[in-house]
Amino acid sequence: MATELPESKTLYVDLQTATLKCSERCLYQSAKWTAEMLTSMAQPAAPSDPLPQAYLHPTSKSQDEALIEASELSSYLLARSYFDVHEYDRASFVLAKCKSAKSRFLHLYAKYIAGEKRRDEDSEMVLGPLDGSATPNKECPSILSTLEAILLPKEDNMTEDDSWLLYLYGMVLAKQKNESEARDAFIQSVNLYPYNWAAWQELGATIGTVTDLNHTIHSLPNHIMTSLFVLSTNQELYQTTDAIHQQLTDLLGLFPNSSWLKTQRALLYYHARDFEEAEAIFDGLIKLDPHRIDALDHYSNILYVMERRSKLGFIAQVATATDKFRPETCCVVGNYYSLKSEHEKAVMYFRRALTLDRTFLSAWTLMGHEYVEMKNTHAAIEAYRRAVDVNRKDYRAWYGLGLSYEVLEMHYYALYYFQRAAALRPYDSQMWQAMGQCFDRMNRPTEAIKSYKRALISLTPPPGAERETRGFDPQILFTIATLYEKLRNTTEARQWMEAVISEEETAGVSNVTGHARLWLARHAFLNQDWNRAKELAEELAQDGQEVEEAKALIRDLRSREQR
Repeated sequence: MATELPESKTLYVDLQTATLKCSERCLYQSAKWTAEMLTSMAQPAAPSDPLPQAYLHPTSKSQDEALIEASELSSYLLARSYFDVHEYDRASFVLAKCKSAKSRFLHLYAKYIAGEKRRDEDSEMVLGPLDGSATPNKECPSILSTLEAILLPKEDNMTEDDSWLLYLYGMVLAKQKNESEARDAFIQSVNLYPYNWAAWQELGATIGTVTDLNHTIHSLPNHIMTSLFVLSTNQELYQTTDAIHQQLTDLLGLFPNSSWLKTQRALLYYHARDFEEAEAIFDGLIKLDPHRIDALDHYSNILYVMERRSKLGFIAQVATATDKFRPETCCVVGNYYSLKSEHEKAVMYFRRALTLDRTFLSAWTLMGHEYVEMKNTHAAIEAYRRAVDVNRKDYRAWYGLGLSYEVLEMHYYALYYFQRAAALRPYDSQMWQAMGQCFDRMNRPTEAIKSYKRALISLTPPPGAERETRGFDPQILFTIATLYEKLRNTTEARQWMEAVISEEETAGVSNVTGHARLWLARHAFLNQDWNRAKELAEELAQDGQEVEEAKALIRDLRSREQR
């Protein structure tokens, strides 16, 4: 979706106002995001006159609404002070009789947060019997009925003031698994006021596929925030195309110092398995802002995969010194212990992350990985299930569920989860290989062959790649050949075995190519192609692969020659 970029000065003022409006409604994460985007822009010339009062404390565009806000100012200030010191029930109670949209929002939002706090307290331990959906937010039904009473009568006459209530309405609907209506509420909210980043994030959580995103885009405003949302959602859906990188480059032209946009670039490289580029960007971000904890869990995943143990330990120390009670910090430390193979300690830190934030996706997925390492398959399955409950777009959790059910030899379940993972990562060879293996174990060789061929397509390099980087995985080629042999299709099996040997030019000689050469030698022997059988057997003896079998075959060939 092409969005015309706004004038810098207009956007600068709009982001300043948005930061104030989000702060007034205690949407602190949203206010932090808009303020960071604001300060990443080139600052316009300093104003010659003092800023007007209305600029510092933005009021409603409606005069009647502004008058109501003014009359309730004392109650609002008291409620906000209670909210800031985490006395949510008191904040909600103070505003119970207020009529302005801003006060109503804070009244209901404080009530919602109080309900979430009690739900976490009632849930007790992570992965305990009361954890998860077994313990609901008991305030949601009353909040929902109140919001419906406010919003439904003015359905066709809503203003910017109602956008905040629609955002909260969508959150409550999403909590009750009413996803379609929640998405509609978020779309309506961002159309009325596009600068509430929290509403965009919640909208993104309702989008599970690229098809969903493409369908939703048509209902969104032609606005810079839509471009930022589309970029973020594409990144979460593991889309790493050149067009997305170009969109990111265009946005960096407007927000040149944005840590958030640079993080999106790093995550795009991470999803494309370009770990060196992703690491370099995160290194730059830490130098730019050494106390920034956001997305450090992803950085620790990159260092974990690259086995940079000392560097991961350093990042864990930096994060702990900054804030040891952030979920991201706990995940960084957990990854460090996991890399040291201290899996019990790693689980302890991932549990700590979830105690701080039950919706922190990385911790659920990483804890599932640790339970797999500890051979606790049932606990791993539960952790992965919670991960996909939090975010259906996490292919690692779907893939982990598939592997866990494979261990339990429940292949039909495993296949379903591998298919979900492959739908999210259609160009990831690993997903298709897992599906192929699953079909093979279910004695469905035809479907297994299709899956392995799809894995080969996923591994195909771009047309312009150098010859030494081109080629296929010999192991996959060999597996396809053996599957054709199961189907008694020796013609196809022979062709795929020949393909395995042809990969020696790029992959080199290996056990797999040795097995393929032995198979071809025996096939030639059975078909009385003595010269070809002898040639292959002698190559085997020289390569050092399957030497004894090769020598036995050569002896058989010589005995035939002597007859």
